[in-house]
Amino acid sequence: MTLIGLSDFVKRQTATSKYDHFAGEWNALVQLVESQWEHRQPSPHNSGVLLVPVPTAEHHRFFGSVVPVNESTRLTAHFAPRMTGEAGFIQVEAADGQKMPARRAEIILYSHETLDRDGDAPATREADYYIISINAYATEQAEPMSPMTMARNFLGLKGGTRPETPYTAQEFAESILYWSQHARIGSSQGAVQELEGR
Repeated sequence: MTLIGLSDFVKRQTATSKYDHFAGEWNALVQLVESQWEHRQPSPHNSGVLLVPVPTAEHHRFFGSVVPVNESTRLTAHFAPRMTGEAGFIQVEAADGQKMPARRAEIILYSHETLDRDGDAPATREADYYIISINAYATEQAEPMSPMTMARNFLGLKGGTRPETPYTAQEFAESILYWSQHARIGSSQGAVQELEGR
């Protein structure tokens, strides 16, 4: 039986954060992943990364934090790393945005071996796969990774996972275009996450 665990990285995704979140206990999220395990799909770029789709009946428990922007959107920017130990970068946020109930959601898991290769695995093996991210979308279409995330992965920077199958120029272009018209909502948290692992 495959053992599913939680990474410290996903635990920043709470109702009060600027990130997508699951409105439930962490153990309920693990149970949901276990119940949908047969529907998992490998990432097109990394065999050690799995995408587990959330069934429609559970979408009401997921909330997305990315909103479209226009001329009237009030934007703020700050320079900070995602977490301690990573390089800082410019982060643009929608100051007045509100999280939206998901119309599509998926859970991203990394194998212990993939995390270990990146130097981000727990010191003691706790699971075969770890939940790394909750991705909740306000539309039925998935949003592309941000250009910064793709660049971090592509270049193998701290906090990134180098893709086995490189991103295409079209994927980079679609990411840049999408994120030029969308932003994550702002957060009152503001502090760098003190996390171990990814």
